[in-house]
Amino acid sequence: MSKIVDVLKNKTLAVSAATIWLFSACNTSAVQYDIPEPFVDQTIYVSDPSSFNLTVVGGQLLLPNAGHAGILVYRRYFEGQFYDFAAYEAACPAHWADGCGVLESSSGDFYFTCGCDQHQYQLLDGQSLDTNFLLPVKEYRCTYDGVNIIRITN
Repeated sequence: MSKIVDVLKNKTLAVSAATIWLFSACNTSAVQYDIPEPFVDQTIYVSDPSSFNLTVVGGQLLLPNAGHAGILVYRRYFEGQFYDFAAYEAACPAHWADGCGVLESSSGDFYFTCGCDQHQYQLLDGQSLDTNFLLPVKEYRCTYDGVNIIRITN
């Protein structure tokens, strides 16, 4: 009887160890970027005339002197929230070190386009349109006070 208990204990320990290893090895929520991580702490006032494009859903604003290659701010209508903003790194995920590796978008566009290979990413969530290309655009934390102030941090 004690041999059976010992075997069950060993199997339980083995299963527990395998389960812990499995969950720790499968953390897919954190995307690793090669893009350098500069300190980001930007404040945007929606009422400022330079931020006029952000007063409407679909509006965009480029902050050229923030992030690595700039930060693209996009006002999206996401999950029923009119006051939802996204802030993306303007460096192409795959070509950030190349001179052409800057994402471009103009008002009315639904996509960012990489200057090197014309690869496109969705403005809504930063995901690639090509399902074979898994690395999304790097997104910064973006908060909105509901009235006038957008804060972008990393």
